[in-house]
Amino acid sequence: MTTEQDVNNLNQRARALSREHPTEALACAQQAAIYAIQLNYDFGFTEAIFIQGSIMSLQGNVAEGLHLMRHALYMANLHQFQTLTPDCLQEIARACYTMGDYDNALDTWALCLDAALAIDAKDIYIKGQIGLGQLYFAHDDFYNALNHHLKARDHAYQCQDQNILAAIEINIGTDQFELKQLDSAKTILKRALVYAQQAHNLEYQAAAMGTLGRVALAENDLPLARSYLERARGINQRHENRWGEAHNLYNLGLLARRENQLDKAIEFFNLGLQAAEQMSAGHLIYQLEFALSEAQEYSGNFALALKLHQQAYQHHYQLLRQASLQRLHAMETKLEAERTRQENIHLRAQNDQERKARLYSDHIASQDQLTGLLNRRGFEQRGHALLQSNPEHREPLALLMLDIDFFKGVNDRWGHLVGDYVLRQVAALLKSGCRQDDLVCRWGGEEFLILLPSRNGMPARDVAERLRLMVQNWSWDKIEHGLSMSISIGVTHYQNDTQLMQLVQRADQNLYRAKQAGRNQIVF
Repeated sequence: MTTEQDVNNLNQRARALSREHPTEALACAQQAAIYAIQLNYDFGFTEAIFIQGSIMSLQGNVAEGLHLMRHALYMANLHQFQTLTPDCLQEIARACYTMGDYDNALDTWALCLDAALAIDAKDIYIKGQIGLGQLYFAHDDFYNALNHHLKARDHAYQCQDQNILAAIEINIGTDQFELKQLDSAKTILKRALVYAQQAHNLEYQAAAMGTLGRVALAENDLPLARSYLERARGINQRHENRWGEAHNLYNLGLLARRENQLDKAIEFFNLGLQAAEQMSAGHLIYQLEFALSEAQEYSGNFALALKLHQQAYQHHYQLLRQASLQRLHAMETKLEAERTRQENIHLRAQNDQERKARLYSDHIASQDQLTGLLNRRGFEQRGHALLQSNPEHREPLALLMLDIDFFKGVNDRWGHLVGDYVLRQVAALLKSGCRQDDLVCRWGGEEFLILLPSRNGMPARDVAERLRLMVQNWSWDKIEHGLSMSISIGVTHYQNDTQLMQLVQRADQNLYRAKQAGRNQIVF
């Protein structure tokens, strides 16, 4: 008989395997999720979907990985799994950074630091310092990047985790490379490689080798550069690290250009750009576009070179508009304040525990235990308050009622455990497709309600269409072969209503019309 400890063992194995065998790790985490659902073991399920999301993100499926990690974060907050919350926030921030979404990366790292300090998780605090340094790096402020990465090293002086030590040294070595401190960079990166090998961490081994290849290229040692870069690419291919391989392709293109092999350079750059675009990796995209532009110019393709240069400039400008240096400095100030707070946190532990217990009690009473969304009671309380304040503010308000099409057939064919998994996944998609202030509720059975403040008309219809497509296009085969799902949606908007049920009734009528029209429809 499967037990909760079996789920924990699978999750631990998935974490260990993720460093060298991500596909096998993903399978372990998926099996852990299935067992956790059968046991109604929320902690095991939350950890399993977090691990799945982090692996998918590393493999280049960043958008779907983010969906899973955000749902894991939601579940961790719901059930107060404090040990999982910092991990979720850290990996979400990392995924946002990969996609060039620097604003969300910065905000999430800030939350990560709060969560880490609340449980005295110093390793997450170190990772937050690393993340802040990476944002300075993205703004080409290599001195401040190095400063934060050195702070991370100072904070890690008693750390025994080879993965964290490797991450710190890789970032320091990369900063020093950009600052033309090549001898120091080589020393640091070789030490990082040793840490990564001791930890059996293929991602970090490839990262250290890749940057050592860049150092060798800068020193014009082309054979050594090729050796490092090809080995790094081979490791990333074996580890299925799409971002790492795209970065290797960029540097192999630079190497080929240095050797006057323009056709080969263009081939590498194009392959890297395709991979970067699939991941929406903004920082890599503009770098590869600039490199391609220069290579095409050398080849005499001036029109294409100009087009690529303009695209690269625009993409770079869009990235730099995010996470301004003023916001980064504000975050830096917050880091110092949080470090001071860490010294006093235990003095407030008893009061904090009592406050959290009260909040948790109120929270649980208003939540649907299967999906983690608001239940009817919680929705009615918050929706009524929002409706009562609306005439005063005169803001638009829209309501969506959604129903899973042919849901009964899922239970009949595959059983209620699969039906529960479908409900959880639909809930995760709805939550991830809405803003933080939108109220998302499981109204009952397979019906959901979403209240959208400050939106009506076409904006509300656009939200409904986005959610419809997210459910329709999700890979339901991952749950059961041959499974496909869709939703029907009725949309209405505020019409000087005095009662929440007036909105609900109109949305319900529109939902009925959507189902009568053939399902997988929106009626407004």
